[in-house]
Amino acid sequence: MIWFAWRQFRVQALIALTLLIALAIAFLVTGPNLVHTYNTTIVGCNARGNCNGSIGSFLSAYPFLQNLLTESWLLAVLIGIFWGAPVVAREFDTGTYRLAWTQSASRTQWLTAKIVVGGLASVVTAGLFTLMATWWSSPLDRVRDQPFSLFDTRDIVPIGYALFAFTLGVAVGAVVRRTIPTMAVTIAGFAAVRGLFNFYIRPHFAAAMHTVTKFQLPIGNGNGNGISLRLGLNPGDWTLSDKIENAAGKVFPQLGSGFGFQTNANGSTSFVGAGVCPNKIPYGLGHSGNSGPPKAVQEALSKCVSSFHLTNYLSYQPASRYWSFQWYELASYAVLSLILVTFSVWWIRRR
Repeated sequence: MIWFAWRQFRVQALIALTLLIALAIAFLVTGPNLVHTYNTTIVGCNARGNCNGSIGSFLSAYPFLQNLLTESWLLAVLIGIFWGAPVVAREFDTGTYRLAWTQSASRTQWLTAKIVVGGLASVVTAGLFTLMATWWSSPLDRVRDQPFSLFDTRDIVPIGYALFAFTLGVAVGAVVRRTIPTMAVTIAGFAAVRGLFNFYIRPHFAAAMHTVTKFQLPIGNGNGNGISLRLGLNPGDWTLSDKIENAAGKVFPQLGSGFGFQTNANGSTSFVGAGVCPNKIPYGLGHSGNSGPPKAVQEALSKCVSSFHLTNYLSYQPASRYWSFQWYELASYAVLSLILVTFSVWWIRRR
């Protein structure tokens, strides 16, 4: 049965192999140049302490391949609808189940062989793709230094997504028995489970870290008005929630949602979301050089912020947990896949 299932699957496998080879060629042609640019440009500018222009140019290299990797989660969707969904549903659509299930091999053996071949192909395809993608994008990822923002498209979790999508397609097909509706339900089911993990399960794989600090105003190296509202986290940490309260318990907008300074018509300055600064800000906010506002302005802005007695409450997952979260999520999707396989076999035998 394994050999028979493979012969039926060989066209899909050949298509996947062709696409993987094409991507491998593209990655091998462009990857060494990325590494060379990183070593000669980014490492050098870090030593000089002036990387703004170099980083922007580096991160915009090969936009097509970068966009492809950003949307690489679609690989699992394609596996689910084109490899998983037709395994059972197509047999009912064409009526060939009457022939397939009346041979010497039982329907359990038939379905097991189909799942083994398709599931193994899904794992190998996703594994090779994520291996190439992770290797090629490693210089870019080192510059971004935000591993959790790329969690879904790097390292080992895409293997779990592909296996789950395939087994989901098989299970849905066994119940729905029509290929096109099965594809639609597989997409919806995969999206629902992914959303559940992304927003509700993954953040709680481990107890979040919490910090409570007095809100102060660090001044950055010029980001429009030279003001950088940073919380002191490591760049790679995953912020789950942050809120800022005043002494009365009023909650202010999160960073990036309206905080900043603005000059009013009467010449006063407001800390947006908090109120009007009690002190005068010298020179206004428009006199910021590459190193940020003048020292007198920095001191005045800090005094303004301190007058509101703000406290920062922050929850986050440290970057050091990235790999443990990868393994937790891969294991979770593997368990879900096993449950779906067991259900599919039971359903086909009993129905």
